[in-house]
Amino acid sequence: MIFSIAWKNVWRNRMRSLIVMIAVTIGMIGGIFSSAVFKGMSDQRVREAIKYETSHIQIHHPQFMENQELQYTLNSSGEMADRIEHMAEVQAVSRRMEIPVMIKSTVTGTGVRLMGIDPEKEREVTAIYDAIYDSTDLVKQYGFKDPERISRFLEDSCGSYFGKQTRSHQIVIGEELAEQLKVDVKSKVVVNLQNTEGNLTGGVFRVAGIYRITNSAFENSVAFVKKDALAELTGLSQGAAHELAIRLNDDNELIPLMNKLKAQYPELSVMSWKDIQPELGMITEWLDVMLYFVMVIILLALGFGIVNTMLMVVMERVKELGMLMAIGMNRIRVFTMIMLETIFLSLTGGVIGMVLAALLVDYFGKTGINLKAFAQGFEAMGYNPMLYPEIGTAFYFSITGLIILTAIVASVYPAIKALKMNPAEALRIEL
Repeated sequence: MIFSIAWKNVWRNRMRSLIVMIAVTIGMIGGIFSSAVFKGMSDQRVREAIKYETSHIQIHHPQFMENQELQYTLNSSGEMADRIEHMAEVQAVSRRMEIPVMIKSTVTGTGVRLMGIDPEKEREVTAIYDAIYDSTDLVKQYGFKDPERISRFLEDSCGSYFGKQTRSHQIVIGEELAEQLKVDVKSKVVVNLQNTEGNLTGGVFRVAGIYRITNSAFENSVAFVKKDALAELTGLSQGAAHELAIRLNDDNELIPLMNKLKAQYPELSVMSWKDIQPELGMITEWLDVMLYFVMVIILLALGFGIVNTMLMVVMERVKELGMLMAIGMNRIRVFTMIMLETIFLSLTGGVIGMVLAALLVDYFGKTGINLKAFAQGFEAMGYNPMLYPEIGTAFYFSITGLIILTAIVASVYPAIKALKMNPAEALRIEL
């Protein structure tokens, strides 16, 4: 019965209750939607880092990450890759060589990390191939009438992912690096490096394709060549590898597989994407905390407004509350009634706000928020300027709990104010 009385009391002054509910609704929409935008941006960055840059797990010689010397290769990397690839959690494994080199065009030069890969195997682990405007794919996509001729024409401007065999070694570079070197598809670049005997050597590579992702720093610092071409230059055997890149079937299997690999290969360095890019892991964990921190601040601000409203309610109903206590309603029931009124008032606005916020998140989660006008700034930090808000269901349940907690705390002072009334004196007050 007390629930019914409290609910009816909320609507005794409709205008005042609606103003509080609207304030809570707007607060919830703003807080949840902005949280979803930041959460979506962070998760999207992690997915793209795994997809294009690091894969889920990498295994190295223990000293390789400290000093990327040629000799720090993995022993029996082929057998190790085969064993890991047969694990149920693993989708694919790619063996890579990774060497710091100087790359030069006819205009300028710069230092990059040169990755020696098996292109077909690398396709199963990372998606750099998908970031190149492949002429063959474009011809298929647009259904051109003379595919072969148009494909050859497009290839001059689009490039490909180690497609056709050429007399020159092929290299795939990022768009930022191509702009820095002033080169285009089919341009030649010279790669200088130190071979296994300590001598400086070099080779000429033709740009086969230019990839574009949303991390301009990665584009500017990483280039890909075929593994056998790099082995030929360095003097390493073609079976040598500095790195095993492992792609998982499911993100949730990361920690169990990491523990399994560390137990199986204690002498090697087994690193997850969080270890390889610690700043990204730290931002992700920090953001999870900040989302709740922002919501607490919003609810705290709304809480002061709710306290003020409930104080007005109590002061306007002094005579009524005095009457209730005079006819036998005990103080606990009075306290509960005021607390329930506060919870109903807050929760109604909160639920409406969460429903509207969920609809907004769902809509923009599908269509995206286009901030390509600021693409340069976003990509310099490694983020995609096309934002897709997303937030888990658990977040809504947590916010519901926070709203109820805020309402309970906000009801305490007005309720205490009501309990301090003397029923006899309250009945004599003329309002």
